[in-house]
Formats: sequence, C-alpha cells, structure tokens
Amino acid sequence: MSDVVSARKAREQLKAAIGVAPWCAGIGVEREDGIGFVVRVNVRPGTDAAALAQIPERVGITVVKVVENDA
Repeated sequence: MSDVVSARKAREQLKAAIGVAPWCAGIGVEREDGIGFVVRVNVRPGTDAAALAQIPERVGITVVKVVENDA
C-alpha cells in the first residue's frame, strides 16, 4: 500500500519523464480505496499504444493509473 509521500515522489518522476509529452494531459496523486495513494496519468483521447507503453504500471510501490480524458 502506497503512502502519500511515495506517491508524490512517483508523480515527480513521471512528470520529469513524460509530463511534457503532447499526449499527456496531466499527472496527479489521488487516494484509491484498497490500494492507498496512486499516481493518475491523464492522457488525451486517441493516444496510441506506443505512447501508453511509456507509462509504467508502478513506480516503486506506487500504482500508476491511466485515465483517458473525454475531450
């Protein structure tokens, strides 16, 4: 289970790695029941598989959740 400090560190790592990509709409931290804190990566609609492959499933103990924006 991830704590908020670990999740914030993971967020900063992801921001440095993919935060400026044109398909990335934002990166944040949120609480997920049963998991603890997760990093949420918002991507733009129609993001291709190659771009999504750059997003890891975890950063350390922190789960990364990918969310596609509506528009």
